[in-house]
Amino acid sequence: MDAMDQTLTETHPPVATPVTTPVATPAADPAAGQVGDPAAPPLDADQMRAWVAFIQVATHALDRLDHELQAAHQLTLGDYEILVSLSAEPEHRLQMSTLAARSLVSQSRLTYRVDRLEKRGFVERVPCPTDGRRIWAELTPTGFAALEAAYPVHLEGVRRYVVDPPAREDLAAATRALEAMLAALS
Repeated sequence: MDAMDQTLTETHPPVATPVTTPVATPAADPAAGQVGDPAAPPLDADQMRAWVAFIQVATHALDRLDHELQAAHQLTLGDYEILVSLSAEPEHRLQMSTLAARSLVSQSRLTYRVDRLEKRGFVERVPCPTDGRRIWAELTPTGFAALEAAYPVHLEGVRRYVVDPPAREDLAAATRALEAMLAALS
C-alpha cells in the first residue's frame, strides 16, 4: 500500500455499498434546487483517489500559500489575488462588482477585504467618472509595491506545491483535466 492509498484509507475508510434494486427516480433538476441522483453509481477506486487527491492538493496548497503570504507580508492569499487582479488592468482599477466576480467572493466579502486593504493604503475606492452609482477599487502605488514584494513568495509557493512536482506532460494533462472541470461548473 503506497502513501496515497494509506492516506485514502485513513481519511476515507472503505464503505460497504449496500446491494439494492435501483428504484426509478426522476432526474435531478439543478434549476429547481434538486441535485444528486440517488441512483448514480458510487465512485470507483480511481475516481475516489482522484477526488481525494484534488481536495487535498487544493486545500493544502491554498492553505500553505495563504500562510506563507501572511507570515512574510501580512497579506492573505485572497488579498494578494485582489491586488493581482487590479494590477492586471490598464488603469489598475476595476468596478467592485467585477472584482467580486473575479475574486470568487460575494460583494459583502469583497467589501470587507477592500476595507482592510484600503486601511493599509494598498487600495482606494474611487467613484466611477461616468456613473456615480458605481465604485471602483483602484490599486495605489503602495499596493503595487506590496504586490511586487509578495510576488516572489507567491511564485515560489505555486512552483513548489503545484507546478514543479508533476512532470511537464503530467502538468499539461492536469491542466486539461482542470479546464474540463471548470467548464462543467460554468
